[in-house]
Amino acid sequence: MLGRAVRRCCDGAHELVLFDTAEAVVEAGGIRGTVTDPEAVMRAAKGCDGIIHTAAMHGGSYGQAPNAEFLKVNVLGAENLFQAALKHGIRRLVLSSTMETQIGKDWGAYGNAILDESLPPRPDWIYPVSKVMVEQLSGFYAVHRGLEVVNLRYQGILEKLPTGGYSEFGLLARIIVAADAAQANLLALTRPGLCNEVFNIGPDTPLAQQDCNEAIQGKDLWTILERHWPGSGDFLRARGLKPEARFFWPVTRIDKAKLMLGWQPQTTFEKFLRQLGWPGK
Repeated sequence: MLGRAVRRCCDGAHELVLFDTAEAVVEAGGIRGTVTDPEAVMRAAKGCDGIIHTAAMHGGSYGQAPNAEFLKVNVLGAENLFQAALKHGIRRLVLSSTMETQIGKDWGAYGNAILDESLPPRPDWIYPVSKVMVEQLSGFYAVHRGLEVVNLRYQGILEKLPTGGYSEFGLLARIIVAADAAQANLLALTRPGLCNEVFNIGPDTPLAQQDCNEAIQGKDLWTILERHWPGSGDFLRARGLKPEARFFWPVTRIDKAKLMLGWQPQTTFEKFLRQLGWPGK
């Protein structure tokens, strides 16, 4: 999903070498292979100026694969990319990480704390553990081998928002769309001066952690929305749209990505409201 979005975002601006396990990549002019195959990775990387790495065993494989498989794909796969970068003189790599490195699968590790990159990781299962290991590996190659490595920690990503308002409430704190995630990757790949960085990538929201805590505790969700989008309650109710507490996830600040990458998501909850006709504050 993210790889497709990066491809669309690059269209006409960059020449891409596509690399994937699926047969369809060959029809698209790319190379079929897996990141766990060092020789295939070496062939794909030859002649490239940068690498965007989005392949992983992730949350969708929870309970479906042994820990060793996560480590093989995520950690050893990243190691193969680092080795290819060194051999072919590729300086910049952008890797996909996850907010679960900081706050775990249930997103509760830091309680009321406002999340940002300064908080140390608290992973609670093998997927985020493997991503913490990749972030540490990235730091090693940046400091000791001169590679420029950027890890992007995502919250939820949807390829696109379905109509009807259900997933749009996820823009409050939980999700971004793939096009915005792809833009973060391109900026991380091309922005000068980055070396060994981690960025939290999530919704652009005015919500505070207290708002999310109240939602989880069963407080009135309409009251929370009214704090930040006055008049939105009646507006949404009139259209049969209703928020749910599960969309009020812990908030991550994206100030570092705004400052250093020049990135912020273009698809936001407020934009969704305005597209429906909400007059604004």
